Amino acid sequence: MLKRKRWLCPILTILLIFAVLVMLYNLTDLFSFNHNEEKNSMIITERIEKLCELATVRYNYQEILDYSDALQFGNTELPFNLGKKKTLIIYQAYINGGCKLIDFEKTDNGSVKIQLSKGQILDNVLVLDSVNIYDVQQDIFNKFNIGDDMVLINEDMKQYAAENENEIVRTAEENATELITGFMQSLGYNSTEIVFQ
Repeated sequence: MLKRKRWLCPILTILLIFAVLVMLYNLTDLFSFNHNEEKNSMIITERIEKLCELATVRYNYQEILDYSDALQFGNTELPFNLGKKKTLIIYQAYINGGCKLIDFEKTDNGSVKIQLSKGQILDNVLVLDSVNIYDVQQDIFNKFNIGDDMVLINEDMKQYAAENENEIVRTAEENATELITGFMQSLGYNSTEIVFQ
């Protein structure tokens, strides 16, 4: 009988410890459900922000800039092309357009509402290796200064962006809608409502 008591006590202790561990494990699962839900929501928001930070449209363009400038005395140009300068510049550039995340909201029925900023031009970038300058003509009274070419190119790039802004914005919004809707469907959401503000 004494031998049984010796073995019974350690076995009961081990079973008791095992039962306590199982109960603690189940309680941990019970209380961590909300925490995991918030974490998943945060991860989804971070992923959408990363998607939105990427440009959703990229316009590549090449421009030929034919520039001329002539000094005038009153309303009359100087004779013999004195005071006249001109150049022909060819360059390539690209415009990135996109939208930024404002808010992300989940509903109970498996749908999601995402608020994005209206489409916008994110950047207008000159491809420096593409700049070619031809037919530079200048006069002693009207010379090209260092950096004049870059000023001309920057002005032309701004003008191109302004002329094409509506199309870039529209395409950026369409692409953002398609990209985010597909992404949310891959995560299992039934419907995605996208609102541009």
